Amino acid sequence: MPRVRKRTSQESSDAATSPGLLTPSPWGLPSPSASAKDSAFRPVKCPSRAPILHRRLSWVSVTILFLALYATVFSGVYLVIGLLKPRWESRIGDGGLAPSTANLLSALFAKTIELSYVTVCVAFLGQVLSRRALMQGSRGISLSDMSMRTWIMQPGSLIIHWENVKYSGLSFLGMITLTATLVAMLYTTAAEALVSPKLLMGPVKLTTLQGSVAASFANTLYLDSHCDTPVTVAMDPVNRNITCLEMEHVGHAYHNYQQWITEWSGLVNQGNGTSTEQAARPRPTGSIYDNTTVTGSWIDIADMTALSSQHGRLVNNVTMAMPHGGILSAAKDPINRIRQPHEASGQGKYSLEASVPSPAVNVLCVGMTKDELSPLIYTEWPNTSYPFSPTNWSVTPPPDIPRYPSWLNQTVVDDLFGFGEKYGQRPPVFGKYPKPYNSITNTTGLWPTDAIYLLGASPDFITDPPYVLCSLKAKQTGVCSTRYEAASSGASFYSHCEDAANDLQYSRTNKEVTEGMWEPDWKNVASGWANALSLGSGIADGQASNDRLLMQFVPGFDNTSHTFALNRTLPSISEALAVMAGSTLILSSQHSPLVHFWNYTEHILSPPTRQSFSASVQAVGYASGGAEKWQGVFYVILVFAFVTSAICFVFLMLEVRGKQVTDFTEPPNLFALAMNSPCSARLQGACGGGPEGRQLKEKWFVGMEEEDEHYYMKAKAEESQPDVYHRRERESMEMEDIQLKPVSPAVDDFRRVSQGNSFFSKLY
Repeated sequence: MPRVRKRTSQESSDAATSPGLLTPSPWGLPSPSASAKDSAFRPVKCPSRAPILHRRLSWVSVTILFLALYATVFSGVYLVIGLLKPRWESRIGDGGLAPSTANLLSALFAKTIELSYVTVCVAFLGQVLSRRALMQGSRGISLSDMSMRTWIMQPGSLIIHWENVKYSGLSFLGMITLTATLVAMLYTTAAEALVSPKLLMGPVKLTTLQGSVAASFANTLYLDSHCDTPVTVAMDPVNRNITCLEMEHVGHAYHNYQQWITEWSGLVNQGNGTSTEQAARPRPTGSIYDNTTVTGSWIDIADMTALSSQHGRLVNNVTMAMPHGGILSAAKDPINRIRQPHEASGQGKYSLEASVPSPAVNVLCVGMTKDELSPLIYTEWPNTSYPFSPTNWSVTPPPDIPRYPSWLNQTVVDDLFGFGEKYGQRPPVFGKYPKPYNSITNTTGLWPTDAIYLLGASPDFITDPPYVLCSLKAKQTGVCSTRYEAASSGASFYSHCEDAANDLQYSRTNKEVTEGMWEPDWKNVASGWANALSLGSGIADGQASNDRLLMQFVPGFDNTSHTFALNRTLPSISEALAVMAGSTLILSSQHSPLVHFWNYTEHILSPPTRQSFSASVQAVGYASGGAEKWQGVFYVILVFAFVTSAICFVFLMLEVRGKQVTDFTEPPNLFALAMNSPCSARLQGACGGGPEGRQLKEKWFVGMEEEDEHYYMKAKAEESQPDVYHRRERESMEMEDIQLKPVSPAVDDFRRVSQGNSFFSKLY
């Protein structure tokens, strides 16, 4: 038999006098008499001090209604912004709201929407459950229903107390609550992904831009006078401008040429080689302003093998187009209102494609023998009156060279180069034959001569051809558009040519453009360029490094295939000359017309005028919307936030009508109600470890002892059982007596709520 501890007199006295405790037995157990007398805990009858319905203008009612309106309106605003993805243009960034401030405000509003949303959803849930518990004939509420407010405020409880989700999650109200929980967890994240301003590439917009025009294409007078040098005109009145411009030619040409040669070297050293097809060979490259990469295009592509076979000699004909130099200044012109990269916190970028003519250079190199060249070599002419002087040749050529209108001697390549009266071009005259690895230039042809010429001697290992005669001339072509892409890290400037899908190709926006109109003025620019690069040093057997490299690029005759073909591992001489001359095209087109013609009386305009051109612009700017496609999943959160907010607001307006009932799901209210309610066998065994299993789905209702104005909670299953603690004397009264008895405001409020017949009451 187990031993029973003997109680002290003090413990017995305390147990006997403590209120609310059963009378103890000598063994420390409730005595049979006490158990019979107090078989349950007796609740205290307490009339409610405050009405169950709050006034319309009470602090709680007004605040909840305001928060519901706020959450609905602003969640709708955020949803619209997320869907429309507006671009904020100059409103955010330099000259507008600071990006950090814009993001902070967006996050702040998103957080207030989230907090308002959570508050309103919890209040909505409390109103629905409290009214369901109060309404006669409703199905009542369960403990799992009452826990749904915790899902919204503490989403982790869905995992910890998963049984509650099991019993209430699939109900209509449960699904709304789960939706609200998901929104409460992810709303600020969704707002950050879809609403918060961020740098995004915008759509391509067709527009009309303006550019500055100050001089005609390849105007040497304008280029000379606008060359930057610390040397003043007073210091060198004759050669100041020429020297400055030739230094600019040297810097750009050699830099671009070296970049292109390096690209070739990289391809060859990697064993990749290139191609015998002109279109697939490395494109012309270069740079301008140190941070802008320039890329040209091969156009009017001719098959060298076919041409050489047709004419029985090497014919290396290459045409290269470069972007229009005037677009660089137009892109940065404030009148066009294109936001530059530094104006978007240093992270901006944009892409501009302009429908303007592109400057192009044609280089035609033809293989010739010594005899075929003799009509063009002064020292080979019979009966010359003056001895050949290499030092005086370029400055004061012999006066016995026939002047225009003489068309000079005929050659076997007149039809290739367009020499003679038939074509309107005089052939060049060279003082002597160059030695191997050397070249001589002729840039002195008078107007209407539109080309400069170079005569080079092949290296000793190339016997066919022994010499090459090259012409260089420029035009403005309509088969391209100019594209400029700028970012804080640098810029790209290139020509976009002969693309059937390019609607901005100049010849498509200006139908009247004619191809093959060569620019005579460019010859003057090219003359200074050739002199600066020492391409004519062979007149004095100068053995210049540039000449030597060029002559090594002469395509030789392939004795195996018996054809002339482009070398996969070496550029051709025409390609090399075109790349070196590319800088003159950009220089000549800067401040030149944005159309293919000149329609002003003066060739230099002071002040400059403006011309319009069609273009497309795609710019990075601050905009709302997802940065990645997968972020579109967050639209579900924004939609749910607005829809559920609207449901809550409509419920509060139509059902509650500003008069909220006491929320019995709030812990203080629920605790007070439970403490003043009778015990129930439906929760037997739950006093220590809490309810579990089927106890969580047990339905409860809130009733009222109208005589005492006392509210209590009772299990739905025990609704029909008599209440031994609240026997009502009015049960024995006649109904007529009850109707005569005045009804208190508290009872009237209870009856109105419990007997509601609104549209929403059908959901209870």
